[in-house]
Amino acid sequence: MKITLAGSPGSGKSTLRKLLAEHYGLSTKGTGDFMRELSAKYGYSDITQFLVEYVSEHPEVDHQVDEEQRIYGKENDDFVLDAHLGFHFVPDSIRICLICDLEEAARRILDDSGRTTESATNIKDSIDSSQQRRDTMHKNFLSLYQVDIDDHSNFDLVLDTSRLTSVEVFEKVTDFIDSLST
Repeated sequence: MKITLAGSPGSGKSTLRKLLAEHYGLSTKGTGDFMRELSAKYGYSDITQFLVEYVSEHPEVDHQVDEEQRIYGKENDDFVLDAHLGFHFVPDSIRICLICDLEEAARRILDDSGRTTESATNIKDSIDSSQQRRDTMHKNFLSLYQVDIDDHSNFDLVLDTSRLTSVEVFEKVTDFIDSLST
């Protein structure tokens, strides 16, 4: 089973990725993790700043990450891939998109002590940073691949997580996945 997760920052992709992997016995891959590692390598402590200032001017970084997704999807069968363009590079996957109200997503990001590559310290800065990050990714992916990450027709399931707990998101997604095999 191949599952790709896309969605806005703070929508719950990383949490869902872990839950799905555990539930279905799948391996995981997350391009956000790879991007965070690259941002540190290039001297950026904030991933949004890295995306806006560096990646926008150096498309080879996106190409490197995206080629890894394509190869991973082709060479592996049982995984959850947390990647904004995973649906595009692994077209034979179950393609899931999580969306979330910007303020709620910003709050989640601020409350996540595990996020060390985001510099916002208040809700307004977190909202601005999330919006800027999303806008930059949208622009870059349209320019590089002519792919609109906001076009919901790219996905098998689009789920608004704004008012859902991680358990509720997990239940809705697993119900959907399980319905595909019946």
